[in-house]
Amino acid sequence: MSPDVLPPAPSRGRGPTARAYRKMVTVGVLWGTIGPAAAVLHRSTTLTPLQVSLWRLFVALPPLAALAWFRARGPGPGRVAWALALTVGAVTTTSQLAYFEAVALTGIAIATLVAVGLGPVLTAVGHTVLARRPPDRRTLAALVVAVGGLALLVVDGPAQLSLPGILLGVLSALTYAVAALLAGPTSRRMPATLFNATAVAGGIVVLTPIAVLSSGVGAPVSVVGWLGLLYLGLVISGVAYGLYFSAARLVPATHITIITLLEPLTAAVIAVALFGEHLTVTAAVGGVLLLVAVTSLRPVQPTT
Repeated sequence: MSPDVLPPAPSRGRGPTARAYRKMVTVGVLWGTIGPAAAVLHRSTTLTPLQVSLWRLFVALPPLAALAWFRARGPGPGRVAWALALTVGAVTTTSQLAYFEAVALTGIAIATLVAVGLGPVLTAVGHTVLARRPPDRRTLAALVVAVGGLALLVVDGPAQLSLPGILLGVLSALTYAVAALLAGPTSRRMPATLFNATAVAGGIVVLTPIAVLSSGVGAPVSVVGWLGLLYLGLVISGVAYGLYFSAARLVPATHITIITLLEPLTAAVIAVALFGEHLTVTAAVGGVLLLVAVTSLRPVQPTT
């Protein structure tokens, strides 16, 4: 049995498992700023979502590679670790690209519900296959509550039925689940910073030919554009994914995909606070359910 599919060990709230949980919560919140940052870039540059994704990786790779080299100690990872890290980067990038295309075809509501909501479900299925047993009851309950909360959060958003859009949403969910299931085993084979740098390189390998063959690589021409790319590259691809890969050593894959559902909730809060959007009662209830689901996955304190 792979250690990635084992339930988290009990913690007193200050141990490594509890710290990993808090890191993953931080990741979910930071990921929630991607949408608002992308909206600012859309208003201030002519870059497409594909070009923004590629430039974000271009910005992240040099400092991550330098930091990984500086922290290098002892023998390096084996070939399997390198291959796994590149695969995680490639499938993560594929997931994000498929999601953006799904949004363009079906709107935010359906794309988010299919891609983001189906991701934890597919991860739980993968967990069951790998571990040869289903997730525990607490995880399954949190999964049901989280997906229900997500549905309520996005149900009032603009949407239109599109079979290609739905299929792209499924592809996004499937590749995200694969990345989550691979993150744990890979993170235990190589340092988190090196893992992150290698995953970024894998993403660049996937995106560069697509960008060159479509709209080109492009480049921002405004200060706001460069600041936005620096934020996405250094804070999101650098800090957030660094925390993600570090925490993945101890947080089970199914828990990861549930906790990171904080992303759409954070984005909704930012939209209300900074962009003047309105939060409906239904969406507010969905947000509360997401918080309940994430909170329920806190490491259990042992009784004495």
